[in-house]
Amino acid sequence: MRLIKERPLLTASLVLIVLALWLMVTRAPVYLPAHDANAPPLPEEEVYVFGFATLRNPLVRLVVMGRIVPAEPAQLRGFVRDRRDLRDAPDMTLDGVRFRVTPEEMKRLDRYEQTGRKYRRDLMLLADGSFAWVYRLIGEDGIDALQD
Repeated sequence: MRLIKERPLLTASLVLIVLALWLMVTRAPVYLPAHDANAPPLPEEEVYVFGFATLRNPLVRLVVMGRIVPAEPAQLRGFVRDRRDLRDAPDMTLDGVRFRVTPEEMKRLDRYEQTGRKYRRDLMLLADGSFAWVYRLIGEDGIDALQD
């Protein structure tokens, strides 16, 4: 309260900065790459996504999708994490999170993951019997390596 009375310009500046950051995160994902033409079609309704790397982080989900996206623990049988991708491991189970997204949020996720260029999106069966989209690396250097 004392700051507001003594330094109104500083307070107003801080409020404007916070507002600008909030609008940038929720309304204008200028920090995401363009949607790739090679990306698969978007779903027509809400779907689940399985996150096993950066998408496990709630802050990443907030910045990418523009809202707080609750997640629940989930597992994917037959795989382990290998750096930024999955590797077959029949006797293993990969821990991650499952969260629900709208088609528009899936588009933002596709942009974040550079789907069609660096990653692909596969519908996979989780350990609990539900299905979720999983982002998997196309190749070590993405689709560019396949085109050489």
